Amino acid sequence: MSVHDLTEVQLGRQQLALLAMIGTQQAADPDGQWPMWDWVEHRAKSFGMEHPRGVLDSLPRVGAVGSLGLSYGFTTAVPRILAADTRIALTVAAAWALQEARSDLGDPFLRVLHHMVMLWRSAPRSPNEVTRVVLTSESLQEAFPHMRARIIRMVPDHFSREPLLHHSYSKQPDGSWTMDIPQDVMRYEHASDLLAYVSEACKQVNAVLEEAHSELFADGQPAPMPQLDSVLHVSASRTALLTWLWHQKQRQDPAVPMPNVFDVLSDDDLAVDQGMRFTEDEIDRASAHLERHGLTKGAGVVDQMTGPVFAEITPAGEDCVENYNGDISAYIRRKDNGPVTFHITNNSGNIAANSTGFTQNAVTQTGFDPAQILAAATLIQQLAPALTSDPDEQQGLLTQVSDLQTAATTPEPDRGVVRRIANGVMSTIRGLAHSPDVQRLALEAVEQGIQSL
Repeated sequence: MSVHDLTEVQLGRQQLALLAMIGTQQAADPDGQWPMWDWVEHRAKSFGMEHPRGVLDSLPRVGAVGSLGLSYGFTTAVPRILAADTRIALTVAAAWALQEARSDLGDPFLRVLHHMVMLWRSAPRSPNEVTRVVLTSESLQEAFPHMRARIIRMVPDHFSREPLLHHSYSKQPDGSWTMDIPQDVMRYEHASDLLAYVSEACKQVNAVLEEAHSELFADGQPAPMPQLDSVLHVSASRTALLTWLWHQKQRQDPAVPMPNVFDVLSDDDLAVDQGMRFTEDEIDRASAHLERHGLTKGAGVVDQMTGPVFAEITPAGEDCVENYNGDISAYIRRKDNGPVTFHITNNSGNIAANSTGFTQNAVTQTGFDPAQILAAATLIQQLAPALTSDPDEQQGLLTQVSDLQTAATTPEPDRGVVRRIANGVMSTIRGLAHSPDVQRLALEAVEQGIQSL
């Protein structure tokens, strides 16, 4: 059920009982793990709840309906992709509705939020650098010496479930963590209590969706859709998902369950290609493709999905990201690029392997001519400002192009190295959606340049 503000709804007895069951189990768990749906469903039925799944589905949410798009509710559960091993966590909204969840979730969250607002407001600014404010578990413990270590350990997870407050963080095996404080905390600077926070969170979700709707339907008409290169878009969806899973592995504790592949859609840096945001179906197909080629390992397919909803990157996937810039096609083709070699001695005539009744022509590979690669590199250097207006993105691209020029002009160029760097350049260009036409021109130049490799 979709509503405008969660603070305006009155939850029923069974809805509150289900939330209490989830929260009580998490509070009793030594590691603070949220329970799996399999346990919740069984437990609820044992207490006389006939249809726990129906009760879960009936919990109100603000925002997008279904599994795609920004939304906020009392739990993290998305019904369509709910599996037996899905861990269900309560949000801060549940702590507002449920008195017993306030001491471990709602009240500590609000205290930390206010602390973050204070840190962001007082952070030093520089005219030459983007402001970055960092919070660590150690500094938080110093600020709140009486806050239990168990609660401090879970702070990044709590914030990752709240609207516009999810940001990058890293955890160590001992439970310590470092977290970037997003500027969006200032949206909540006037949230003095749980009621004000939850109401503001709902307001922010609605505002984001209204803005997206107004952009899509400007002047009452759907906005014209940009010309999309479908082949590049499919390739980019696979690269985006694999890259996102690589980042998740670097950040997450090994004990944390596999990430949900659809969460990549909330990462604005990876979820958009050629000005178009990936759809759930595209990410689903990308997930299937990655698992089929051994780049990810999934936890099984849910409902009508083509690929796994929960997955993690494999060593092969890490190799693809780290050495092939996440270019899936280049990584798969690498196995086919090696030459077939016949070792022949003392022969002065033509040789045919395992053949009869044939006509044979001897073909030798000519030396590598870097002219086309260098021409493509020069073109991309000229096109860089049109590919992206971001100075950091331009510099990153130009650095890759410089590496390509160096690799192509060595006395004896290594074809494999040149191809790998060129594939990396193409992967970077695919991620720059400022001008699709210029993007296509740059990609075609590189592709023509590596045809002789």
